[in-house]
Amino acid sequence: MNFSERLCPWLVEPLVRLEAAAVAEKLGHAWLIAGPTGVGKINFAYTLADRLLNRRVGSGAPEAASPEWVLASYARLDEAADLHPDLHRVRRLEDKHSIAISQIREVTSALALTPHIAGCKIVVIESADTMTTEAANALLKSLEEPTPNTFLLLLAARPGRLPGTIRSRCQRLRLRAPAPNAVSQWLQSGGLAAQTLDSAALPSAPIVAAALLSDQEELIKYKELQSNIRLLYEGKADPLALAETWAHEPAAALDSLIASVRQRIRRTLLAGPSTRVTERAPYLTENRPENGPDTRLFAALQMAENLREELGRGINVELALASLLLGLASPPDQRVR
Repeated sequence: MNFSERLCPWLVEPLVRLEAAAVAEKLGHAWLIAGPTGVGKINFAYTLADRLLNRRVGSGAPEAASPEWVLASYARLDEAADLHPDLHRVRRLEDKHSIAISQIREVTSALALTPHIAGCKIVVIESADTMTTEAANALLKSLEEPTPNTFLLLLAARPGRLPGTIRSRCQRLRLRAPAPNAVSQWLQSGGLAAQTLDSAALPSAPIVAAALLSDQEELIKYKELQSNIRLLYEGKADPLALAETWAHEPAAALDSLIASVRQRIRRTLLAGPSTRVTERAPYLTENRPENGPDTRLFAALQMAENLREELGRGINVELALASLLLGLASPPDQRVR
């Protein structure tokens, strides 16, 4: 599996922890591996699977994966006609928005067989949080009564969407994106010109950022989106017009908006509280720091992340975008100087 021989640097520490458990024969049979889209959950899961199947756990950290290698490995994985005989991959079909019960039944039937080559069997369920209720229920028996030497790795950007019965039967591992400066260093180590884009505007998910910087056409679109967002903050853009335009390619627009809002929140929090406070006014119940975080940003971030996950599920995208952008464009809480 040449798509799983290297690992993103920020994922080494959690891999070492799980391998130590495996060496001690204390690795649980089911893991819910959570983290934002683009943090490297797929890279992590297939690297772990490869090392378990080939009895290489505890053999030292794998070689660091460059941005170019990660993007190429994902492409190779998608093109692979056959994986390891004892590795089973479950993911959404190209034209579907969820994982169906038939896919889960197929893989659970395979788990009833003895391993073909390796000493164990592994199932990787990508976007496990998109399983239908029926599919999740079909998986439940494999979680409750696992077959010997079987490991299930459930990958999820929104683990809260999984039924509680699934979550409670899995051990959890949260993968977190590295700090923004570490993301920039990783991108530059692979020859990607992160400086062509304001670092404040880079997506926080490293692999999303790498894919963006590797595609000149997408990069131009992203820069235009960032410009529109700045105009929105300044009250110089029409939220309804932007919503109509963004509705044609909402995923890219929302990724750009999420990156921008997160950066604005981060800058405000890092600045620290002001020693100045608002003056007493009839509509204020208490004095507040004059440069406290704008509550619109937190609300907008939550709404944008929720909308990003709901794309393709029959919602009115333009209406949802309009509501989101109108909230961002509205005047911030009035503060008396």
